[in-house]
Amino acid sequence: MNHKQRTHLLEEALSLHQSHQHDEAERIYSKVRRECPKDFDAWYLSGAMAFQRGGHLEEAVALLQKARKLNSDSVECRMFLGMALADLKRYTEAEPHLIRALKKSPHMAEIWENLARCQKAMGLPHAALESLEKFTALQPSNAHAHELLGELAAVVNGFAAAEPHFRMATKIDHGFAIAWSNLGLSLLEKSGHIAEGMECLEKALQLDPFLVAASSARALGLQRLYKTEESLDLHNSILWMEPHNTRVLSARNMLLNYLPFQDRQTIFETHKEFGVLFTEEEREVFFNPKEPDKKLRVGFISPDLRHHSVAFFLKPLLQNLDPSRVETLLYHCHHIEDSTSSTLQKLASKWTNLNGVEDDAAADLIRKDALDILIDLAGHSAMNRLPLLARGLAPVQISYLGYPNTTGVPAITHRLVDEITDPSSEADAFATEKLIRFSPCAWSYEAPADAPAPAMPDDASSVIFGSFNNFLKVTDQTLAVWAKILARVPNSRLFIKSMFLEDPDVRKNVLERISHAGIHENQIEISGFLAATEAHLAAYTKVDVALDTFPYNGTTTTCEALWMGVPVVSLIGDRHAARVGLSLLTAIGHAQWATENEEAYIEKAVALVQDRTLRFHLRDSLRAEVAASILCDSTVQAHHFENALRQIWLDWCTRDEK
Repeated sequence: MNHKQRTHLLEEALSLHQSHQHDEAERIYSKVRRECPKDFDAWYLSGAMAFQRGGHLEEAVALLQKARKLNSDSVECRMFLGMALADLKRYTEAEPHLIRALKKSPHMAEIWENLARCQKAMGLPHAALESLEKFTALQPSNAHAHELLGELAAVVNGFAAAEPHFRMATKIDHGFAIAWSNLGLSLLEKSGHIAEGMECLEKALQLDPFLVAASSARALGLQRLYKTEESLDLHNSILWMEPHNTRVLSARNMLLNYLPFQDRQTIFETHKEFGVLFTEEEREVFFNPKEPDKKLRVGFISPDLRHHSVAFFLKPLLQNLDPSRVETLLYHCHHIEDSTSSTLQKLASKWTNLNGVEDDAAADLIRKDALDILIDLAGHSAMNRLPLLARGLAPVQISYLGYPNTTGVPAITHRLVDEITDPSSEADAFATEKLIRFSPCAWSYEAPADAPAPAMPDDASSVIFGSFNNFLKVTDQTLAVWAKILARVPNSRLFIKSMFLEDPDVRKNVLERISHAGIHENQIEISGFLAATEAHLAAYTKVDVALDTFPYNGTTTTCEALWMGVPVVSLIGDRHAARVGLSLLTAIGHAQWATENEEAYIEKAVALVQDRTLRFHLRDSLRAEVAASILCDSTVQAHHFENALRQIWLDWCTRDEK
């Protein structure tokens, strides 16, 4: 075949190729390849067509690899080869080809986009973000580019960093539903902008009524407004459309813990619905040496290894584990790393931030660490990695601390609790994990170093009841009981402090609910979130008696109130979330403040505020009582914790022998 014939055939094939007559084009391309086996164009164009027509990726890779050997300088060949490998999820093979292409043609936006896709899948979110920034800079009028950049920026740097990109995407393309949805989601994270965020989500749903991401974000917005039951209804509606959406399932499960009158068996079944999605997952086979006395490699995974309640309870345990017996590895899943993160890093042999690292890459990283035990500290709370743990990344996987219920995940084998929160007489029937009652109290509290000294309220003429719990825990049933307490105590008021209460729309909704419960506005003081720990704790100097929430008790808030010398009245329920107050109060020797029913709760609160002498005494003595209790004995608690891990490990080592 001479040059002229070859050129004519390739032009004919290319014309057929471009008009999507692929089979006819391939017959000609293959003829040229047979007769001119070193013709780069025939191999390259055949490979490009195989990639473009779909369903022929392996063929495309083979053809393009042959073309690359004939001409390693072709940018287009490298690009198509990289994209084909990426579509086959062979990301580590794809990345070098895309990088090589960019060295020659750094202005080809499509390559930057595909490189970002590879880097993201490989667990390199920061590198992917840089690539998307290049992509967007090359195509500043491309709404898709801005939206992609916003999505990754939200993961890597938080929604505040992502908001401008989503705004730009909606400005360029006013009909871009997912961009409106993500803009709305980013605004929900900003106090004072929740109403605007909900408007953006409504816009997204007008454009695409079946956009699950927008409906899911709207459900979060209803939570921000503390419209919990409406949020639950919307979550259930979404699950009717997408029953296997793990994020929505987790959010729904979390919400169920807040609401009163929820049947315990029904809640258990909903958690098992989540776990069923993973029962067919291919599990790892572990070859860890079955040595009962070996030094254990224990990993902890959480989005809350930062200034967060979970970290506050974890720190004293890590500080007191025997380093000759337990090696600690921490996996953080949040973009924020702060001074608390730094402290925790120093207590671990290895720190890995998995924020933005997709499950496949994250699983590879954790498996390489060859853990003996992996402990999840999030459960179904926000930003959890339960689908990752469902793969089974360690011989033993444990749920602890961050979630007050079963996970429902079969690969999570144990859950650490105490006898009070989960009585052995009945709680096991409502957990998919084996419950390990490792200590008389399941928490180890370390008070903040900058906590101010306890002090009585300045105004003795009035009484202040306080609740600094997450207001999601304050149900209409709770408000009705609090209204009865206020009615029993002359000149009494209620001080509520929680996230987002400084937002005018949130505040308006909360005040409407409070008024509907029969509490007058002049009986209420509302405060939003106080970031400084000292200022937050100092607010307790205005409180005479703290009122615990129900059916979802406080944990950190109860510990903090007690540390500030404020007695806490709690209502005991039939499940873990509703028995935390009893566990904490029992630990410090004041179980009498935990009550069996609403009437006893009211009577206890009234009796405490009426005994001013007792409250004076408690301001002086309660901190010392808490400090002397098992709740603050981190050495003993760490010993209990370590013994539990050792026993669980021993059980794994000997399970085949039983």
